[in-house]
Formats: sequence, structure tokens, C-alpha cells
Amino acid sequence: MATHPLLLASASEQARAVLSGHISAEDLLQLQLQAIDHWQPALNSYIARTPATTPEKGFSLLAGSSFAAKDNFDVAGLPSASGLRALSRMPTRDATVVARLRAAGLSCLGKLNMHPMALGASNHNPDFGNCFNPVGASLTPGGSSGGSGAAVAAGLCGIALGSDTMGSVRIPAAYCGVVGFKPSHETLGLDGIDTLCRWLDHVGLLARSVEDITAAMLITAPQLPPAHSPVARRWRVGVVQDLPALGASEAVCLAFGTAIGQLQQSLPMDVVPLHLAASQLGASRRAGLLLCEAELHHRLVPLLRDRPDALPTDLLNMMHYIERKSALDLGQALAQVARTGEQLDTLLRGLDAVLMPTAPQVAFAMDMPPPPNQADFTAMANMNGAPAISLPLPVAPGALPVGLQAVGQRGHDLALLQLAVLLEHALKPTPTRSP
Repeated sequence: MATHPLLLASASEQARAVLSGHISAEDLLQLQLQAIDHWQPALNSYIARTPATTPEKGFSLLAGSSFAAKDNFDVAGLPSASGLRALSRMPTRDATVVARLRAAGLSCLGKLNMHPMALGASNHNPDFGNCFNPVGASLTPGGSSGGSGAAVAAGLCGIALGSDTMGSVRIPAAYCGVVGFKPSHETLGLDGIDTLCRWLDHVGLLARSVEDITAAMLITAPQLPPAHSPVARRWRVGVVQDLPALGASEAVCLAFGTAIGQLQQSLPMDVVPLHLAASQLGASRRAGLLLCEAELHHRLVPLLRDRPDALPTDLLNMMHYIERKSALDLGQALAQVARTGEQLDTLLRGLDAVLMPTAPQVAFAMDMPPPPNQADFTAMANMNGAPAISLPLPVAPGALPVGLQAVGQRGHDLALLQLAVLLEHALKPTPTRSP
């Protein structure tokens, strides 16, 4: 099956094609449904499909395109299981962000695969099957929003919804070569979302362009002030320097360093060198994980008691691990997470953004143990609620995608997106590849 060019176009371009009459919304929807049917056996990005074949009616900059939701988002009429069949239920109403996208004229195509209970970054899933990366059939798409990253990268929806606790939107975006945005903590709320850790959880968006992310944010967060036209200005950004000491791979360091040099030549940008080796990123990530395990354990008590065989081995092991921890351990973890949030506040003081790689490594094979430091670079933004975006970097032909992460000031979501547009244009990444 040849991939229709519109499927890999941005959602904004798809909407403009519908508005101009180049294609009808009905025909675009059918193209997407056919593509899902074709690529589903290889990718397994969808775990439930909406039965409707009629496009949603509404008006917005994205009307006529489509979206799909991670399995921990409520979509009326489709089961919600958070990647764990034993907890499957049938919601009767949409999550708020789902309802707003529908009302804006985007068709909901279905529910997307995820790492069970959002507690993992590989998207292994014993109940619904593993989800794979369109970039390489044996590779993880990242997690926990792996189905979201894979579906967007393969052109199987225009926009995807994901949740991000310590990087679960941005890591799949980096591994799959797409854009992933985690807004400020309070911007989208968590209504209709099955949460992992309410203090750290954010609703996020994945797409094929920053333009799509901005348009989707204006739909899903109508309380945001109108975007101002970009004005000529110099951007002041902090750039992390000590990447090898932080565990970044050679491929990631090379792509990031080359991109920073390119940005300095093409953008009005003042660079402030930053060093994070003393920031205990690994300890902070482990502390955040402990809080996630503690909050999730309460929800899983009935299964742990009555049906432990219903839980994947990795999840069961984590639940037994947290049972051995004390209140003192949790208090220390909470203090570590709070300190890390404060450190990021300090880093951002006087800056428009901090730039660093999204993940220390590229996508790895599904049969390899997940690198423990995957979320070391992303978790900080969840610990102070700051907006953060992952953009695909230019890489050599045949090389795996690498993500550039920009973290902004909390509450300055649109300002970060304006900077991201400039970064995206200056870097001109290679187009997303079809499966």
C-alpha cells in the first residue's frame, strides 16, 4: 500500500486541504481508516477503533483532520483500560480534551496502545500486544504513550493525545521523530484521565508540526490568552553542556551539538552554558518513580490481593517493591522531587528556555532491557509543572531519530511554542517516514 501524501502531512495541512476542497473530509477519513487497517498488524498502535465513519462537524484550524487518544483517556463508547485489561470499563462521557477536539471538527479514530498503567517507557503490553516504532519494526516507540507516538509518525491520525508523568509524551516523540508537547501542569487539567501520579501527571499532545500543537492547544485550552504575533527579539536560552557526564549517547551528543551550532548561526539567540551533573537527575527520576508506585499501589490493591496474575511481571514487581518502602522513604522522595522542581526554577531564571536532548539515547530494540535513565532529562519539567516540547533533530540518512527538548517558564506555554516554531524552521528536520 502506497502512503497517500496527505497522511504524512501535518494536521493543519490536512485541514487546509479539506477547507480548500482539495479533498473532502469523508475521503480523508477513509484514507486514514484504510491506513490503520494496513499498518495495524505491524505497529499495533490502536487497541480500539471508533465505529463512526462520518467526520465530526465543527470549525477550527484543524477541522477535517483527526485525532486518537491514549487508552487512559475516556472516550464515550470505547473501553478504557489504561493498558491493563483487568481494569477495563466503559465510560459514558468524553474526557474534556477529547470533547473539545471533537467539537472543533476533528474525528476521533480510536484508543491508542500504552505501557500498562502508564508506568513504563517501552510499551511492552502483555494484554493488548506490544506497540512498535514505525521507524524500525523491531524498535520500541517509547512510552508510556507509545501508541500515540507510533500513530502520529505513521500518519494514522493527525493529532494524538498522551499523558506525561516524567516524559511519557516527549520520549515517544523523540524515539518516533515527531513533536511532543507537555503544557504547564494547570493548562489542560486531568478531567476524564486515568492518572498515575496526580502531582506529576500532565495531558500532552503529539503531532507532526509545532503548528499543529499550537492549534490543538488553542482548542483544548480555550482559557489561554490569544497568541501574540512573533516580534523581532533575541532569545536567551540555557544550553546543557555536560551531556556525556549525564549519560547521553554519542549519537545524541552529536545530533544535539550540531543542532545548537546551526541554531546559533540562524537565530537571534544568546546561549547561556548550563551544567547539570550536580543536579542528581537520576536520583530525582528514581524519587518520582517511587511516588508513582506508591500512588498506583492503592488503586491496584484488589488485583494484588485477588488476581495478581492479571498484572504484568514488571508492574507486579514494582508494586511489591513499594510495599517494602517506609513513610520515611516516601518523605525523602517527595523532598527530592520538590528540590528538583526548585532547581529547574533557578535554572530558568532570566531565560526563555533550557535546551537539552529529550532522551539520553535513541529508540532501542523491544527485546532489550529498557535503559534506566530514559527519563532523566524529561522528569525535571514534571517536577515544577513547566511546559516542555520535544522536536525532531536533523540526523544522517538511516540514523534513528533524536529529540531536542525545550523547557520554558511555567505558565508561558504559548511563548515556548513561539520559540519552538523558530527552532523547527531553523532545523528543518527530515520528513516523518512511513512504516
